[in-house]
This record gives sequence, C-alpha cells and structure tokens, in this order.
Amino acid sequence: MAHFIQKISVLFFTFALVQGAAQLQQPFSHKLHLKQGAGCETCHTSAAKSTKASDNLLPFETECVNCHHEIHIKEPRKTSVHQFNHELHVQANPGPLIAAAIKSKTWLGTAKELPKNLRTANACVSCHHDIEESDAITEAIGKAHYPRMADCLTCHNQINPPESCKTCHDPATNFRPESHTAAFVDGHARKGAIADKAECHSCHGRNFTCKGCH
Repeated sequence: MAHFIQKISVLFFTFALVQGAAQLQQPFSHKLHLKQGAGCETCHTSAAKSTKASDNLLPFETECVNCHHEIHIKEPRKTSVHQFNHELHVQANPGPLIAAAIKSKTWLGTAKELPKNLRTANACVSCHHDIEESDAITEAIGKAHYPRMADCLTCHNQINPPESCKTCHDPATNFRPESHTAAFVDGHARKGAIADKAECHSCHGRNFTCKGCH
C-alpha cells in the first residue's frame, strides 16, 4: 500500500511540474490583453517616464499576479541602442509624421517592413507596429514589433553613416548588416551587385553616393 501511495505521489508531482511548465511557457498575447481593456501603460508602467535606453520597461510580475497565479518575466533582450528617450517620444508622438511619410512614399523602409495598420493616436503603437494583433512573442516576432530604422529616420533625417548611427547606437556596435561580408565589400560596386537598393535606404538614405562611405 505504501508503495502504491508513493507511486501516486510521484505521478501527481510530475503532472504538477508539467502543468506548471506548460503554464509558464504559454505564449503571451498582446491582442488578448488589450481586448481585456488594458492599455500599454497599464502593464508597461515605467515606459512613459523612461529617459534611458537601459531602462527595463517590461511589466512587473506583481502586476501580472493580479490575474495569473504564476508568472516569470525574462530580462529584456539586449539591443545595440544606448540612447533613447521614451518620455520624449510619447509626448511628441511621431505617428502622424510616420504615416505622412508612408503616404508620400518618402518613408525609407522596404515594402515588407510596412505596418499592416498604423493607428497614430497611440504613440506606443505608432512605433511598435502591429503589436495590437500579436498573439505571441518570440525573439523573431519581438523584433518585428520594434521600431524600424525608417521610422526613426522620418524625424532624425541627417544621415551620415556611421557617424549619425552613433547618436543612438553603441559606438562599439558593428553597424554593418550580415550581407556586408568581405565579398560584398569587394564586389558591391559591380553593376547589378545590389539587386534591390531599397534595402540600403534605411541606413544610407535615398541619395547615397560612394563618397558617403568612402
């Protein structure tokens, strides 16, 4: 009998662990939480007053446990941005300017980077595109909801890489994208080497010349 009870206890404990792990690993849905009536600032309570890029703006677990029994929030992912002021951008709300740039086709992003919907009344979603329709957050999905360089360059339009990049990005960052290998550096001047120059615009602007880098 004691052996039977021990087996039942082990099975119950294992089941509890599996259930707990499954609960912790459930994808986070911004869409669901926003439909419940929570605004961005309800969970990201520090964002509207944040003046440093190093600030942790993820929700506090103490807020989540009002509805969820168990929750574990990871540290925010590291980025190359070393200077950013959320407070200033929330007050200024660049959304209408980004929308105007997209409409006039002066926005420097590519077609695949275009937001599906741009609701300019909310400064948060003006830059964190399509977050309202997000049902999960992974590393790749998370990046998709981060501001595009084209958004930043709508207002910060003095483009002189790499010097202008250092205004917001860590100077120790390798600003070159993955495509800029040694072979690219040697061969990009050949005719037809760059299939789509629109990919270059978000770093170099539309009117870039050889002298801009060399």
